Amino acid sequence: MDKEGWKVAWIAAAGAAAVIWGGDWFADQLIPTTYPGQLAFKGADNLPPAVDLAAVQRGWPSGVDGPGQRGRLMAYMQNIERQPVPRPAVAAAGGAPREVADLGTLLASADAASGESKARVCTTCHSFDQGGPNRIGPNLWGVVGRKIASHGGFAYSPAMKSHQGSWTYERLDSFLASPAKDVPGTKMSFAGLRRPADRAAVIKYLANMGPGAPPLPQPMAAAGGPGKGAR
Repeated sequence: MDKEGWKVAWIAAAGAAAVIWGGDWFADQLIPTTYPGQLAFKGADNLPPAVDLAAVQRGWPSGVDGPGQRGRLMAYMQNIERQPVPRPAVAAAGGAPREVADLGTLLASADAASGESKARVCTTCHSFDQGGPNRIGPNLWGVVGRKIASHGGFAYSPAMKSHQGSWTYERLDSFLASPAKDVPGTKMSFAGLRRPADRAAVIKYLANMGPGAPPLPQPMAAAGGPGKGAR
C-alpha cells in the first residue's frame, strides 16, 4: 500500500472511531445508563458494610478505583438515602396531634449495644477507646458532657471552635442529625443519622464511655413538663 493509501486508511479508521464514540455518547444521553451499587453483604444488624469515607475523601476520585469500590460506595450512599425521614407530629382523625417521642423517652429505651453497632461507621474518623488516638476526628471517649472543641491534640475547625458550651444530650442529638447544618463550616463530612431512635442509641453508647456524662434527661411527663434528670 502506498503512502496515499495509508493516509486514506488512517482517516477511515479515525472516522469510524469518531462515529462509534459519538453514537455511544448520543445513546447515553437518550437512555442514561446507571450502575446501582449492590451491597455485598449485610450483618446481623442489617447494616451495610463499612466504607472508608475518609480515604475516599482524601483520594477522590482515585480513591474508588479499586475493584468494586465504586459500587460499594454508591450502595452505601443509596442505603443512607433510602432511610425513612422522620416526620413531625401530624393531626390525627380527631384533630389531636400524634405525640412524637422526646429525647428523654428515646434515651430511656435506647440500647447502647445497638448504638455501638451503629457507630461502627464513625470508626473511620474517630477512635472510641480510653486514651485512643485522634484521627481525622478527635477521640470520642467521654465526649458526652465534655466541652466542645476541647479534646487535647486535635486541630478543630474555626467553625467548631466557635461552637460554645458542652456536648449535652440535646446538642449531640442536633449535631448527629446533620453536622453540616448544626455547625456550618465544620470539616466533618458525615451526612448524619436521620432516625431519632438511631441517634439516641449512639448517644446512649457514647454516654456509657467515661465517668463524665451527665444524668440522662427524664422522659417528658404526660402532662407536658420535663422532670429532673435521671440516670
